[in-house]
Amino acid sequence: MTNLTPLPGGQHHRDEHVGGGGAVSVFAAERAAFEAARAARAQQDAAEAAEAERVEAQYRAQVAAAVGIAAAAAGRAAAWVEGLAARTGSRRLAEYAAAVLACGRDLDPEDDEDGGVDEDLVFVLSGLVLVHENSLTTDEGLALAAVGAIALAMPRTITVDSDPIGQLPELAHHLDRAVAAGRRAAA
Repeated sequence: MTNLTPLPGGQHHRDEHVGGGGAVSVFAAERAAFEAARAARAQQDAAEAAEAERVEAQYRAQVAAAVGIAAAAAGRAAAWVEGLAARTGSRRLAEYAAAVLACGRDLDPEDDEDGGVDEDLVFVLSGLVLVHENSLTTDEGLALAAVGAIALAMPRTITVDSDPIGQLPELAHHLDRAVAAGRRAAA
């Protein structure tokens, strides 16, 4: 049995598949409406997925730019510490410079536990180097301590619930300021 829905204005149902004399069932109309709704939902889902991918790609690009800024600042800071190591002949300062460089260079946005920095670097940058470096001025030692602390903070910006896009450039700025203070102390 076919259910017919009344049409406005006295129009009659026609089924083109049966030669024009049959009726369109409610089931066929509901099925067509369901298929249209499904197609619309699939189109909406595809648009939402494309937008999410665009937002994610933009975020990754911003993180990559922030990591690049941090890596460049860490490179400048490491060069300054290498200069101190050359001046004093200190192997510990050379290791410190390498650790500072690694904190910027090895940042890994995919590593949300430690930011991609090796645990050994934490020990090198712990500040113990200051105990053994008597040839540095007090202000150079303070700048060196600031460089180590800031370098250690960089990987933590990548961990869960942090903001590497905002925090890494800010830390890079402070790292450059610490190096500038250290250079002024030597002058």
